[in-house]
Amino acid sequence: MDGHAWVTLATLLGATVLLLGGWIPMAATALLVPVVLALTGTVTPEVALAGFGNHAAISIGATFVVGAGLKESGLATLLARALQRVGGRRETVLLALVLLSGAALSAWMSNAATVAMLLPVCVAVSRRALIEPSRLLMPMAFAVALGGTVTLMGTQPNFLVAEYAKRLPGEQFGFFDFTPVGLAIVAVGVLTLLLVGRRLVRPTSTAERLAQARVPEEVAASYGLAQDMFLMRISEGSPLAGRTIAEAGIRARYDLTVMVVRRDSLFGDRWLGPKAGLLLEAGDLLYVEGDDRDAWAFAEAELCLMGLAGPNALESVLGRGITLVEVTVAPGSDALGLSFKELDLGRRYGVNVLSAWRGNARVTRDLATLRLAVGDTFMVSGTGEQVRALARNPDFIVLSDASQVEDLGHGPRALLGFLLAVVPPAMGWFPLAASALASALFMVVTGCVSRTTLVRCVDWKVLALIVGTVPLGVAIEQTGLASAVAGPLASAGSLLGMPAVLAALFVLAATLSVLTSNAAAAVVVAPVAVQVAAAAGLSTHTALLCAAFGCSCNFLLPFSAANLLVMAPGGYGTRDFVRLGLPMSLVMLVVTVAMLCLLG
Repeated sequence: MDGHAWVTLATLLGATVLLLGGWIPMAATALLVPVVLALTGTVTPEVALAGFGNHAAISIGATFVVGAGLKESGLATLLARALQRVGGRRETVLLALVLLSGAALSAWMSNAATVAMLLPVCVAVSRRALIEPSRLLMPMAFAVALGGTVTLMGTQPNFLVAEYAKRLPGEQFGFFDFTPVGLAIVAVGVLTLLLVGRRLVRPTSTAERLAQARVPEEVAASYGLAQDMFLMRISEGSPLAGRTIAEAGIRARYDLTVMVVRRDSLFGDRWLGPKAGLLLEAGDLLYVEGDDRDAWAFAEAELCLMGLAGPNALESVLGRGITLVEVTVAPGSDALGLSFKELDLGRRYGVNVLSAWRGNARVTRDLATLRLAVGDTFMVSGTGEQVRALARNPDFIVLSDASQVEDLGHGPRALLGFLLAVVPPAMGWFPLAASALASALFMVVTGCVSRTTLVRCVDWKVLALIVGTVPLGVAIEQTGLASAVAGPLASAGSLLGMPAVLAALFVLAATLSVLTSNAAAAVVVAPVAVQVAAAAGLSTHTALLCAAFGCSCNFLLPFSAANLLVMAPGGYGTRDFVRLGLPMSLVMLVVTVAMLCLLG
């Protein structure tokens, strides 16, 4: 190896140490790589900046937005809620449903987005089924990682390896080239998690921690919202028709809160937020919350047809851009001693105060005049933007998850956007980068993704890793470092055969993935895989597939985004990931090598 090869090796090792140590931000470490390579003359400035125009970076960035659109539209969560109805309290059935759902969703969404979507669902399911959340969360995260191997857009290594293959003559990866091996990995991996995996997960005590991560349905249940919700149909001749919500004074006069308004229209139902200036019309259906005596008085005085909301009403409200959170007063808050009427949270933030707890008693009547004291908690409803605005006020502490905001009204558009991302590359009409970018723009323009979510949904660290490591992959190939690594692997293959070469390549990819990230590992290992294939007489396609699957084998340590998301809610330590991650890594290694040898 020449001097530039040693510089490349030193850069790779230095970046790995910095990523593991965390002394400087991950994005800064990644972007430092092309700077070092360019300043030392290892690569040209054009190559150093090539990552910024990389198709895989565009594709991955766009799919973050597409996944957020699926989540905010409620399409993905509709499936997750179905788990609670089908599984009941049977742990094995629930776990199987969670694993299969996670694997299926992650074939089309990013792993981190899938885990983020299923995390609160798993917590809610575990509570209702009296199962420790730790029994579900880590297996779910691992199943998501397995499912990502099934399609081209399922995980970042698949993107990056396919993008690298375009530089090789005669090499092209189709959308479903990963599917045969990926499905085998999912089948064996899920079976392993069901039969062995849950026995290797250490139960944890999570009561205090989970109290800080309650999802909207749990907040509603603890405040008895389902029992206090009523439907009010505004009839012809009602005094409410033609008046705004503010003019009607429903809260002040009847101590009831309007959560959402449902209005018939030519193109189906419209769901309207209860803004003060909303003009009510005859035929409107109001979802209101409060005491039953107040509800009867309201219906009689305002000439409304009254009905019970029913068991599915809460899901309807939460599926229309409304969320529920629990709030408490911060110590030393200026709000202590003030009433809700004086605080006027509706005018300041747009949220509705529905109910409150003081001590062991729930307060529903005369909320407007209740003066807040230390230890009081109260439930509010509002949009995600409104709740986040309230959370920024240091006088209040939001105790529950404010991110579970969905609007099923965007469901058809989100589904269309999803098909726009998937169908063209699957049919070979357009590259994934173009279709995913078009889908992301469609999601934003049609309102499937809010502006706030658009900023938060993109994992810029991942994109920085891709941008920074693309020139590193080029340097590994051009300086001969890939050939130097491939030589010993090919020599071992001549003695032990094709399975040994593929196993060694898989282990190399998996090790780099665990120590750095799966995106960085894919960029680094892809050129090595090509050299190994040439030296050992293997198919380049097979070697690149092996590298991609190895980079997705990221179970041993909690460094990946998906693992980090479940670490705190599940109460896991590093040893827990090693305990279950080691057998899962071995299973994935054996299945990958066996399938690639079988398919040739």
